[in-house]
Amino acid sequence: MFNFTHDGHVHTPFCPHGTNDPIEHYIQVGIEKGLQTMTFTEHAPFPLSFTDPVPNQDSAMSIDLLPEYLDTLHQMKQQYQAVIDIKVGLEVDLLPHLEKETIALLKPFAPLIDEVILSQHFLYRDGAYMPIDYSAETFDELIKAFGSFESVLRAYYESIEQGLSFSWEDIRVARIGHLDLPIKYQRNYEWDRSKVKEEEIRLLQMIADRGFGLDFNTAGLRKPDCGVPYVAGLAKSANDLHIPFTMGSDAHLAQDVAAGFDFIEQKKATFL
Repeated sequence: MFNFTHDGHVHTPFCPHGTNDPIEHYIQVGIEKGLQTMTFTEHAPFPLSFTDPVPNQDSAMSIDLLPEYLDTLHQMKQQYQAVIDIKVGLEVDLLPHLEKETIALLKPFAPLIDEVILSQHFLYRDGAYMPIDYSAETFDELIKAFGSFESVLRAYYESIEQGLSFSWEDIRVARIGHLDLPIKYQRNYEWDRSKVKEEEIRLLQMIADRGFGLDFNTAGLRKPDCGVPYVAGLAKSANDLHIPFTMGSDAHLAQDVAAGFDFIEQKKATFL
């Protein structure tokens, strides 16, 4: 069920909130860690009608950089083809009410892309987009707006479920990223996953019906207020529905490529 030779969620120096580590450095770390496949999934440009709500407006690369990003990765794909399989990808934001615009913006580039992760980083509330994973302080604003940790997670699941009704296959979406992202701040709150189980199962069933996989994302292990991989808490339910997992480090610096994979390999039986 787990393939520890593929890191399917890796960022690059094209990420405005990442590091300047060269792509070659990411690849070399992957090779050293025994990877056979790496999928680079930089944050895709937003539709022009979307205003990034985080203070530095640095959540994604600009549309002007997308051709250079794709060209660079295709060069890497050729350069390293005898050593490691480089897949050209994107992490595309599921933006409520802007799904059609997102697909239209990226569809012309789809022939150049191997696979896409569809992720949600913002919740829509009272006419505004609120960041989910920017900081503990902004997440607390979500808690106040929705009323409880469970209410935030429930709204997150329901928003993704509604967004999945669009034609994401047109831009090569293969899997859904960090499906329970709000747990990034779970240690700051008392909460009970069983209270959102109904919404969780309904969303997983829709993902299974659409044929998408899940990003088994180890970044949560590196977040002090989380301490567990994203998706670990719902992995058994997903596995029961035969939803495939792809390991993802969500590395924003080269040294984090395949980070936590050894831990998951040791503990994999506990997740399923």
